[in-house]
Amino acid sequence: MTIRISPEAEELLQKRALAEGVSVEAYVEQLVREDEDWGELSEAPITPHDPEFAEVRTAVTEGLEQAKRGESRPAEDVFSERRAKHGLSR
Repeated sequence: MTIRISPEAEELLQKRALAEGVSVEAYVEQLVREDEDWGELSEAPITPHDPEFAEVRTAVTEGLEQAKRGESRPAEDVFSERRAKHGLSR
């Protein structure tokens, strides 16, 4: 299959694939799969009856407890690191 994209988009894909240590083809396939996974998740909200509910609740509770103990970092620091890692601008 051939997909035509702008040179700018192609350059961005190449940079991000390189940063992830994979080929452009593998990176694009990963993006498509993640989008499919997200679509499945976004269609059905989690409820207390879902098997994942306890896991999510535990993770959120743990995060809140860490924050109370002062084991957190400012969100802007985390976002800045993510943007730098993935070559994103604000």
